[in-house]
Amino acid sequence: MAVSRRSMHPQEAIQLVRFLIRTEIQASEREEHASGIQPEVYHRPSIPETVSQRQNGVVSRPSSIIGAKYEQVTRAYISAVHSVLTGEKGAPEVAAALEKELVAITGFRTGPPKAE
Repeated sequence: MAVSRRSMHPQEAIQLVRFLIRTEIQASEREEHASGIQPEVYHRPSIPETVSQRQNGVVSRPSSIIGAKYEQVTRAYISAVHSVLTGEKGAPEVAAALEKELVAITGFRTGPPKAE
């Protein structure tokens, strides 16, 4: 939910949104207190199995897999997403080019990871 910048009654609209989502907020607060886990940690999305590496039940973040090349990979990804969002290039074209660039940067092979 959101309040339009052009709303004639922004304060009232904000109060309405708060009223409408109050039960969700209260449930979330109860959950946080009951679990003792910080909300930003509790609600953080997980890394899909196909992207991560598993060793002894521990999931590695992509930055630990890529290592020193993390900055290069990040820049390539950001550039690719930007070119699609700005309409400069089409998504399929960009995805294929990004895959080639990431293979060149990392030396990883394409396709799903091998099961260990």
